[in-house]
Amino acid sequence: MKLRKRDAPSYRTAVITFPANEPDLQKAMDEIGVGITTEKLCVVDAVQNEDKGLQALIGTLVNADEVQYLAKRMDSFDKNELHTFYAAAEQEKLTEVKDLINLSFNLHCYALISDFSDISAVGQRYELCRRTAIPMDEMKNTDFESIGKMLLSSGKGIVTTYGVLYPTGNTPEQVYNGEQFPEYHWRSDDAATVTLESGDYHSGVKYEYLYLPCWEVEIEKAVNRLGLSSPESCATHLDCESMSEQVHQIFTEDYPLCKHLYTLNNLARSYTGFDEQARNDFHAIVEIAQPKTPEDVVVLADNFYEFTVVPGLKTPTEYGRYMIIDSGHYDFDENLEEYIDFKGYGEHRIQRENGSFTDYGYIAYRGCTPAVEELLRQNDSQSMEMGGMQL
Repeated sequence: MKLRKRDAPSYRTAVITFPANEPDLQKAMDEIGVGITTEKLCVVDAVQNEDKGLQALIGTLVNADEVQYLAKRMDSFDKNELHTFYAAAEQEKLTEVKDLINLSFNLHCYALISDFSDISAVGQRYELCRRTAIPMDEMKNTDFESIGKMLLSSGKGIVTTYGVLYPTGNTPEQVYNGEQFPEYHWRSDDAATVTLESGDYHSGVKYEYLYLPCWEVEIEKAVNRLGLSSPESCATHLDCESMSEQVHQIFTEDYPLCKHLYTLNNLARSYTGFDEQARNDFHAIVEIAQPKTPEDVVVLADNFYEFTVVPGLKTPTEYGRYMIIDSGHYDFDENLEEYIDFKGYGEHRIQRENGSFTDYGYIAYRGCTPAVEELLRQNDSQSMEMGGMQL
């Protein structure tokens, strides 16, 4: 889209490809004189896309964040869904982004037919659009040809640029209220979801959602859409299956999450870099290091790769065998195995690394980050010593 601020010169525009990178989007808005706002301050000068949809928005006023949310919704559509969306928007003569967002949640109210060569396929597409899903055994026993014939003889089809649009009879829902965005997971790799809640029973409760990790400007925008100036004014709820109970408790029970959203966001960035094994290793480090604050947890996550974690090991002999045979650090000749003192080598490394055996396995800190050393040293209950760990 080519956007400019209302009443601004025609040459002072921003061309934005949606969905946009959030910092880039806000930079473009700032450059044309639009800050973080829920107001519709941008005039649409042009819309360009492959299927020439949404041309009705040209000349209207929009809010760039609403367009961003709509674009994320559209990004999930397959070709048929996208054409159905465009056709319904054309038929309904929609010129408000709010209405287009709500349409994106109500495509089950329409069936778009562009190929009438197979009447049975027409009936099947209509039923799938109407019901959204049909069990396989029912699919085999349904007379889709009869449904197709009834549909064509109903006279309810509306010719659009994208095909013939038929209403399915489903009742549309108003999911978006024009102020707070409905929950929608655009990415598949979110580490955590935070629900921000404001208001009460009498004034009405409002919700906004953060999908972590996110850009910090997204936190500012979510708070602004709630009509607040700071996340500390919100009630917060954390949903994160990947976090251990201990980490979850620090952010939700021991400390108010509303005051540590940015800290949690930093932690979420680390979680996205962990595979399942690394995540389990990190939780084992947390358990032995016993961080007390959200900031302590982030310190451990930021310096995760300074730790050695080997799951399942219980003895110096097992650690020595692991290092010599399994770690890949040495060229091992199996003919020499009976002559190697695995226990002695394991004990030597453990002493040098100040490592510990835990229920999870072997853990040692081998870095030199002052913040980590201070955290480990302060944990008297686990006999932590600066520069390492020992039982």
